[in-house]
Amino acid sequence: MDFIATWFLIFIIYSFAGWCMEVLISLVLRKKLINRGFLVGPICPIYGVGALLLSAVLDANEPPLVIFCVAFVGSAVLEYLASFVMERLFRVRWWDYTERPFNLNGRICLESILSFGIIGVLMLKLITPALIGLFQSLPPTILILSASIVFFTVLCDIALSLWLILNVRITVGTVERDATDEISHRVQEILMDKGKLNRRLVKAFPNQKPTKKSPSHRKTPKNH
Repeated sequence: MDFIATWFLIFIIYSFAGWCMEVLISLVLRKKLINRGFLVGPICPIYGVGALLLSAVLDANEPPLVIFCVAFVGSAVLEYLASFVMERLFRVRWWDYTERPFNLNGRICLESILSFGIIGVLMLKLITPALIGLFQSLPPTILILSASIVFFTVLCDIALSLWLILNVRITVGTVERDATDEISHRVQEILMDKGKLNRRLVKAFPNQKPTKKSPSHRKTPKNH
């Protein structure tokens, strides 16, 4: 149980660190504070997933070049798949690197995966061992209780976030023609009308781009 609690908290810490990095990047590029993230809470789970996968495949004794290469390739695959799956599920593109050089379908770019390669080395060599040592120094009861509280909080966050996002998906899915720009504008209008929690999603994704509906999903007009 201590093992599970330790790695769950490590997952949360990296997810929170990823959220902080996203917010900082938005602050630098857009000159304003934007609450980034798929979830309502301040975490980006894709960073935590990447950290756990890298730790499962390699350990701190590996040469830095090996860690960099694995993190480089792994982050590219993970980010591309996450973008693809989320776009298919919610019909919304949550990030877009189209304007960045050396991008692949706007889902990943060389700049981001290079940075993830470097972060992977620092994470595996320095940060994760320090976190493990910290959590192992805690009494088991405090460790498990802390992990349980965080787990329950994140579970509630996921449920609430999915409910909000599915409202967006349903709205997008009702459009029966190719009108991507119009859909994007309409989604933001609907979210702003629904309350503070939904307005948080608009602020988090001011440039969200619903995907185009394929012809197979269009309804055939009825003859009257």
